[in-house]
Amino acid sequence: MGVHRTKSPLSRLLLEAFFSIHIGYAGISMVFCAIPSASIPFVHLEVYLNHLLHIRQTDYIRGYFEFWVPSLIFAIGIWSLLRLTRRLSFTREILRSAAGVAILLCPAAIWTCAYEQNGWSLQWPYKLVLGESALVLICLWVFLKGPWVAARWVGISALFAHSLFWYLFPGSRFHALAWEIPGYAGPAGLILVSAPRSFGVFTYKN
Repeated sequence: MGVHRTKSPLSRLLLEAFFSIHIGYAGISMVFCAIPSASIPFVHLEVYLNHLLHIRQTDYIRGYFEFWVPSLIFAIGIWSLLRLTRRLSFTREILRSAAGVAILLCPAAIWTCAYEQNGWSLQWPYKLVLGESALVLICLWVFLKGPWVAARWVGISALFAHSLFWYLFPGSRFHALAWEIPGYAGPAGLILVSAPRSFGVFTYKN
C-alpha cells in the first residue's frame, strides 16, 4: 500500500471535516430514527444543558443538543481516523470516490428512513427521491471519469442542484433557514451545501 508524505492541502482538510460532520449527522439521525429509545439519554442531556445555559425550555424539545452532541462525537471519531491514516493511498482514494457517494446519498438515506418509519405511502414523492439519487450518482461518475472538459461542469452543476434539491424538497417550498429545528432546513443545511462543494474542489485539484 502506497504512502503519501506530502502535507495535506486545505481542500483535503476541508473535505475531511465536512465529510466527517455530514456522516456523523446522517449516522446519528438514522440510528435515532430506527431506534427511538437511543435518543432518550440525549433528550435528558438537552434539557439539562438548556437549564444550565439558561435557554428557555418548554415541553417542546428542539433537538439541537439531542442530535448534535452525539453527531459531533461520531464526527470527531471519523475525522481522527482519517487523520491517522492520512498518509495511506487507500484513504486518499476513499476521499476521491466513496466520500462523494456517501455525501450525496446521506440526505436520501435519512429521508427514506424517516419516511418508512412513519409508515407513509411509498409512492409519490418517494420515487422522486430515488430518481434524484440515481441521476446525481450518474453525474458524479461523469465528473470523476469523464475525459472531456464538460464533465467538470456536469459534476459541478449536479453538486449544486443536489444541494438545492435537498434544501428545498423536505419543506416542499422555498423557505429561509428554519433555525428552530436541527434538520437540513436549519443550520445543517449549511453542511448540505459545504460538503459536496468541498468534495468537488478536492477532486478537481487532485
